[in-house]
Amino acid sequence: MAGTVPDAVSPMLAVDGLLPDDDRHGYEWKWDGFRGCVRVAATGETRITSRSGSDHTPRYPELGDVFGPALGGRAAVLDGEVVALNAAGRPEFELMQRRAMHEPTPKLRAEVPVVYFAFDLLRIDGESLLTVPYEQRRELLAELVRPADGRIVVPPWYTRADIAPAQLLATAAEHGIEGVVAKRLDAPYLPGARSPLWTKRALTHTDEVIVGGWRPGAGRRAGTLGALLLGAYDDEGALVYLGDVGTGFTDDALDHLSAVLAPLARPASPFDTEVPRDRARGAHWVEPSLVGEVVYRRITPDMRLRHTSWRGLRPDRTPGEIRIPRS
Repeated sequence: MAGTVPDAVSPMLAVDGLLPDDDRHGYEWKWDGFRGCVRVAATGETRITSRSGSDHTPRYPELGDVFGPALGGRAAVLDGEVVALNAAGRPEFELMQRRAMHEPTPKLRAEVPVVYFAFDLLRIDGESLLTVPYEQRRELLAELVRPADGRIVVPPWYTRADIAPAQLLATAAEHGIEGVVAKRLDAPYLPGARSPLWTKRALTHTDEVIVGGWRPGAGRRAGTLGALLLGAYDDEGALVYLGDVGTGFTDDALDHLSAVLAPLARPASPFDTEVPRDRARGAHWVEPSLVGEVVYRRITPDMRLRHTSWRGLRPDRTPGEIRIPRS
């Protein structure tokens, strides 16, 4: 039916690795935001679905009326990233965290507006484009999506004839962009699959983790949170302790974490593996229902994240999705 919002498509995911340097790939920037499948009816009615399948439309009310005009009244399904731009016009994850921690009031929307970066077209009218090669989907996206204002952007993509992958990474580092993704030009879109047809190269290791507890702070942080105890599921479904994180918190984030962790308190550790005694001493355990994101330098053979820094909560992810990093 003309007014029906199309079904969501589970996002295709990239594998970590070195960027292929050949004429068979297209290259895109890796954007620092929340992945979102945008579904638009011919009437302009829009739904934004997170990577975990949740409806996040109410989180971004300023995007509700932008897609209908941009698509000229055509129904479509888009893949892309919801981002918040800093003063330099680049996506900044910390700004997205402000949106995640608070209701999207008119004041917050004015202070931290979001933009949708559309990088794939998965359906147009009644036609699925999942089997159409990436190169053609990208060309159709640029042809069919006509942004009426800055709330929707179709970012550029490149081939090796335009610029070498190494130069793209150098440019990303220079301008604070998270990294680069290489996509096979002939690749179909594989919903829900993590496929070597897409390869990502991030400039730092960034992964989602599950919060299983916290330790009180000391000194300036006395009376509040000092560190979060982190984990992820292994292939057998066990919640594995991965270490802790005690840096990267703003005062606002500490207040928000204290509020959301309090009702999750439980008497014993939720981890299926042992937490070292010095880390478990004085810990407050919580139900493993919150997902966050950390930056880290490496993961050790005994499954410990090293040199971690907190990035923020990820309300677009669910604990069951979170697996031990393979970096």
